[in-house]
Amino acid sequence: MAFSAHEKTKVLLGSVMAAALCFSIPAKAFQDEGSLRIGGMWALTGGVAITGKGALNLSRFAIEEINAAGGVQVGGKRVKMELFAYDDACKPDEAMALLSRLNQIDKVLFSLGPTCSGNAEPMFNTLQKKLDDPQDKGLQFLFFTDTASKFGLAKLSPWVFRNTVDEPAMYDLLFANLKEKQPELKTVAVAWEPDFAHSASTWKLIVKPLMDKSDHFKLLDVVEWGWQDTEYSKQVAKLTKANADIYVTLTHEPTTCPSFAELAKQGYKPKVIVAISSLAGATVIVGCPALAENMIVPTNFAPVTKRAVELESKAWERYKAEANLDRSHTAYEILYLVKDVIEKLDIKNTPESLLEDRRKLRDALGKVGRFEGMIGPIMINPETHPTKPREAEKELFLLQVKGGQWTVRYSPPGFAKSQ
Repeated sequence: MAFSAHEKTKVLLGSVMAAALCFSIPAKAFQDEGSLRIGGMWALTGGVAITGKGALNLSRFAIEEINAAGGVQVGGKRVKMELFAYDDACKPDEAMALLSRLNQIDKVLFSLGPTCSGNAEPMFNTLQKKLDDPQDKGLQFLFFTDTASKFGLAKLSPWVFRNTVDEPAMYDLLFANLKEKQPELKTVAVAWEPDFAHSASTWKLIVKPLMDKSDHFKLLDVVEWGWQDTEYSKQVAKLTKANADIYVTLTHEPTTCPSFAELAKQGYKPKVIVAISSLAGATVIVGCPALAENMIVPTNFAPVTKRAVELESKAWERYKAEANLDRSHTAYEILYLVKDVIEKLDIKNTPESLLEDRRKLRDALGKVGRFEGMIGPIMINPETHPTKPREAEKELFLLQVKGGQWTVRYSPPGFAKSQ
């Protein structure tokens, strides 16, 4: 199956099967097509599809805006961004197959995604580890990921950039805010998912060390379940018995609302729920707003500027729950940044120049430093950063569910606190 070069967006569900059926792309020069090929892979089906669909839709939204404004200036010619996007279903084997397809068949300049850190980690480990090393046969393929949030993923390869969350800083802020605003809340219980990379890393590398060193918070109990489990009664019974002031749920879309329902059934009503950053979106507002009342989540996005409010309104009107702007605005920011960077480069945008073009874009992104994001400045860390090379640094917010809606609990100085 060959795709027309005039299609603006290609979204294939059931990616491995689709990849097996799609054999080739017409071998024309991309400049002659008038297109600039961008890849994307997200979890569009399965347990975290709300996040994946949000990233896809915000990517589409940005590309439509960019193309409507004339596209991208490349080699003295205006070309249109063309998105080759696929569903990896949060399955590592499918992600690996899609990486091969985006690289060898679609021949994209770079790729957004993936949604799940458990997919990102094995893919990033196949990429080149050391630039310009003839002995390093790793793939020279550029990722600028927008959602996979496990701490330290960009360190796996110099071909990885991330506009995602800084979770150590987020949870430091969140617990400091709790200590300041509600100092009477001291006891903590935690639920986490050992089979979901983001949950496991957030618990082991961030929340647990934070609890261990705290002289204010006391950890009473820790329970776990699989990220697609449907039975939580025994674990919730332990949480109910502990009756901690603060319940930390490091869970994802499939288990969050069902486990909240079990909490209510067994009569556990924590004073505050602290959630993993992945839940800063539509999951609980659509699925169980009453059960999630008082839930706090750290994020890098809140509708506290005119531009952000307008984008949130447009995205919600068009996509409803599938916008998930609190998590997916990062893809929107990436595409505008890449457009601006490309227009300053001398890429040729042909199949023959693809490796050279990718390297030029990679090197230029490494020198970006500061750029304007959706709600304020973002800094891309230099490649020499000891722990977070090529990672975004940006403002932190705390959102809280009140009356079935997200409200802004904390904004940094200079931003409005509420909408």
